[in-house]
Amino acid sequence: MKRMELLKTILLSTLVTLSLLLTWNVWSYQPASDPYDESETTVENVAIADERNSSELIQPSRFLVHGEVAVSGTSDETNINTLTSLMEEWNIYNVQQNYSFNEEEFQDIVHGSNRIEVLYPAEIPFSAYRDILNFENSSLPEDAFDRVVIDLSGQDDTPFTLYFVHYENRVIYEGRVDATHLEELNNQIVSGAATAYSPYFAHDTGERFIYLPVERREYLKYLYKMSTIDINLFRRALFQDPDAVTMNQFGASRDQYFDQSSNLMEVDRNNNTLSYVNPSAELSTVGRAGELFQKSRRFVNEHEGWVDTYYLYNLDAMDQEVTYRMHEQGLPVFNDNGAAEIYQEWGETRIHQYARSFLSKQVEIPVESDRVSIGSGYEAIEAIESIEDYEPERLQDVTVGYYMTKNSTDNTYTLDPVWYYKYNGSWARVPVIGGGDPVGLE
Repeated sequence: MKRMELLKTILLSTLVTLSLLLTWNVWSYQPASDPYDESETTVENVAIADERNSSELIQPSRFLVHGEVAVSGTSDETNINTLTSLMEEWNIYNVQQNYSFNEEEFQDIVHGSNRIEVLYPAEIPFSAYRDILNFENSSLPEDAFDRVVIDLSGQDDTPFTLYFVHYENRVIYEGRVDATHLEELNNQIVSGAATAYSPYFAHDTGERFIYLPVERREYLKYLYKMSTIDINLFRRALFQDPDAVTMNQFGASRDQYFDQSSNLMEVDRNNNTLSYVNPSAELSTVGRAGELFQKSRRFVNEHEGWVDTYYLYNLDAMDQEVTYRMHEQGLPVFNDNGAAEIYQEWGETRIHQYARSFLSKQVEIPVESDRVSIGSGYEAIEAIESIEDYEPERLQDVTVGYYMTKNSTDNTYTLDPVWYYKYNGSWARVPVIGGGDPVGLE
């Protein structure tokens, strides 16, 4: 009997000890793999507008169809959507890095004949692209690319090759797609390219080939009545204790919000922009591009802060910076005061800086003269080369975009089509030779 009582006592003691250990593990558990600390970002459940997934934030800027002789291209949103919809039906397999090429072979892989070159305005991590296309590989490279090249030069009954290219770093990964998708790709994209899209020419900067339209083209001009998002929604979303936030007003157009932790939100009502800074966020060194993209997307999703059409436009893993840019009909929108972008700079696990517009399109207003003639790519390059101290190897991209300006009398904004160029990492409007208004290069 005593022996039985002793066994019961030992068993009970063991169960109590196990219970205490399990409780301690639950209390002390911290995920080790997630670089994003949600407790340090959005605090209150705030719904400003919408959430977005990866496929809604990543979009090509244009694509080129390289034929035997000529090159045709388009930045039209409908055409791009047709191509990306086809690609979403593919299963991509056997993704691996290609090391065996020299510079001449690299240029042939990217710009050679019988291929489609799909260009993105930012580095795209493989981990984000998995949310858009179907990959059979269980694991993908911890790397990024800025264009996808579809090689159409093989036999009709053999799998065709996709190249994932980081142009500046001269890095190439390749994968395979079953030949069953070739017929539809040829029918919808390739066979009518010469008539459906615009003829393009290659401009050699010495460091890269930039493809531009041969001919002038007309683009629509837009006028929008804008609404503004309630600033209190951002105050509630960004500060740990919104009720303890102090506001200082500087004139009629500038406000400052701050708390005891020195977190600061500045509001510019003239330009309809805000900038939030968390000085306690430890500035990060080099991180992974995929992690940076996902935490930047989730951060805005937490307060449902996506409005209008914004696409990823810059992803800098070195400096931990991300920019999403407003787009109109597939073309990027630029504003001198930051009213057409969402910018983030990240610390190790927390946002360090968050700057954005608090505008949202309300209604389009008809414009009397709504078509603007834009100069050819040749004219754009001529204007760029006339810039003082211009160094051609620093030219990275040239594109038509919209210059967004605020009208002085009300909260309406005009979007004028104009040439833009990316030079040494920064975007600027292409000037007119001899000065004057750059809109339309006329």
